[in-house]
Order: sequence, then C-alpha cells, then structure tokens
Amino acid sequence: MTDTTTVVAIPTDQPTTNFDWGAIVGGALLASILGLVLLSFGAAAGFASFSPYSWNNPSATTLSIIGVAWFSLVMMGTAIVGGYFTGRFRRRSGAVPLEEREARDGAHGLLMWAMSFVFGVAIAYAVASGAAQTAGSVAGGAAAVAAQSVPADRASSIVSNMMRPAGTEPAQVENPQAEVGRVLSTSALRGTITEEDRNYVARIVAAEAKIPPDEARKRVDATIEQAKAAAEAARKAAAWLAFLIGAVSVLAAGGAFAGARYGGHEREENIWRR
Repeated sequence: MTDTTTVVAIPTDQPTTNFDWGAIVGGALLASILGLVLLSFGAAAGFASFSPYSWNNPSATTLSIIGVAWFSLVMMGTAIVGGYFTGRFRRRSGAVPLEEREARDGAHGLLMWAMSFVFGVAIAYAVASGAAQTAGSVAGGAAAVAAQSVPADRASSIVSNMMRPAGTEPAQVENPQAEVGRVLSTSALRGTITEEDRNYVARIVAAEAKIPPDEARKRVDATIEQAKAAAEAARKAAAWLAFLIGAVSVLAAGGAFAGARYGGHEREENIWRR
C-alpha cells in the first residue's frame, strides 16, 4: 500500500492574526470622514437650522424630526459603507469554513464601527476645542473690561445679603435687573430658592414695576415656575438625545456587521471566479 501526502497551498496573503487591522482602520477612517462630510452638508442645507429672515420656516418640531432622521441615516449609512469596505478588502484567513469566514467578516465590521466611533469623538472634540479657543480669545477682552466693574470676590453675595433693606415694602436698589439676576443665579447654583430670596426679589419687582407686593410675588412665583419647567424640559431633551445616540449607535453597529459580511461574501465570490 502506497502512502500519499496531500499538500495544501496556503494563500500568501494570509495574516498572522485573525484580524486585518489595515482593513479595519481604513474602513473606520472612511466611515468617519464620510460621516463628517454628510453631517456638514446637512448643517449647510439647513437640516439643523433655519433662517431668521424667512417667514416660511418649518416648525421646531419639523426641524427636530428632519435633523434626527438625517443624523440616523448618516450614522447607519456610513457604518454600512465602512463595514462593506472592511469586509471586502480584508485579507483571507486561509482555508476555513464558510461560517467562520462570515463570523470573522462580521467581527471586522464591529471593530471598524468601534474605531470609527472613537475617530468621530476625537474629531468632534478637536472641532469643539478649536471653537472654544476662538470664542475665548474674542471674549477675553470683554471679560477683562467687565472684571473692572464686577466684583470677583466670592463673599460679595454674602455682603449683599447683609446689606439688603429690611421690611416688607418695595425695595429700591441701584441696579434692580442685575440684583435680581444675581439672586436668581445664586439660587440656581444651589438648586432651590429660599423664601427670603423669593420675598426680596418680589419687593424689587414691586418697586421697579410700581405694582402691589402681592402682584409682584405672583409674578416672581410664575417666573420661577417657568424657569423650573424650562430646566426640566432641557433635562428631558438631553435624556432623549442620549437615548437616541445610543439607539442609533446600536443600529449602526448592526449595519457595520451586515455590511462587512456582505463585503466578505463579494470578496469570496471574486476570488473563486479567478
């Protein structure tokens, strides 16, 4: 009986690891830059803004829906494109079963999605830092001038409280708007407004608007409730935005996975056709 030896040819482009990082980084860069371009195009096209000089602007709700839809399409579309690029151009892992090749293609797509997310955060941080530096340099001169007239001492609030006029009659102050703003901003930092501050603001409003103290107190209470409602609405909007980003990111990960597997399928088809 003659022994036979089977020689298996291993492709020369087989990587030393299960991951082709060149294809992953290339797909991530493609997805990040494409997403930045499309989001910039959406902002320029007015998907996230409106003209103050137009009488035919869509409503805020319509603008929000359009902006959310565009953001979602960009996130998912760029993830699919980047995943396809990664799966299509990654090197083969040798003679492995079809299921294993598809699993590896999908894993490459997920890694591409994660890396593109990191690239996107880095780009956004760089843009925000540049904008903050520009705004800071412009506001620096104004801040220096304002510092000459606004006390920087943290004890100024305590001193102002000590020098408040006593009584329940309307309070006359030198700059009523600045004083009311100071009291309300200090209360906002504490998260609540004391009854003493509420009565003091009502006395200033009564003196400035020349209305009875009871009417001034109603105005102050209504304004405080409006401020609370606005803060609650902002908090809910931030929560919904965080939920939206998370949900779209998960869908984009699925799109990257599917795109990478489809790209890998076309890669294998083209290889076998040679």
